Amino acid sequence: MDSLRTRAVFAVGLLACAGALAQGSANPAPAGSPGSTGSSYELRPSGWLPGGGYAGLNLGRPSYRLDCGIGGCDQPSLSGNAYVGAMFHPNFGAEVGVLGMGEVERAGGDARAEGVNFSLVGRANVGAGFGVFGRIGTTWGRTRIDAAPGAGIATGRASGWGPAYGVGVDWAFSNNWSAVLDWQRHRFDFAGDDNAWVRSTSIGLKYRF
Repeated sequence: MDSLRTRAVFAVGLLACAGALAQGSANPAPAGSPGSTGSSYELRPSGWLPGGGYAGLNLGRPSYRLDCGIGGCDQPSLSGNAYVGAMFHPNFGAEVGVLGMGEVERAGGDARAEGVNFSLVGRANVGAGFGVFGRIGTTWGRTRIDAAPGAGIATGRASGWGPAYGVGVDWAFSNNWSAVLDWQRHRFDFAGDDNAWVRSTSIGLKYRF
């Protein structure tokens, strides 16, 4: 089931990037410039033109893909992600953000992950202020695991780089503000497990400047 979700997410991300490429090919010139065919963002063109910046904050629910050991896992109820980005093309940009994935309780202790993410973003308009986007990049994360003695769980701290990707939908409800629905997946290094993914589904707000 998890591999099916992963394939579905990749498919949506590829569609978003394909849409962004198609829009970029159809509208190669910035709005307002000679030969321009119109804005790439209906409510605030400058927000998605080269040099346009934005910042956002998302809150969501994470899920750790870890061995739960004896006693099972109690997944955290809250994750957070704050980020800033800029568009170097009407349909493509880059983001940097910090994220905290909460603490999962397991084996008489807990595990936590946090990090800094660097991603390339592709975005395509779908009309009426809505857009779809995909991102791919890398996350530098640090983690900590505590567990009860005899739980059979490796404990300690770890850090390192891992791949990250995600997809989402945004809706501009004013000239500067957008609501965001976002799904992300990050790979963190944990003590005793070098291939542990943490995913998060979140909602948030984005401000364009």
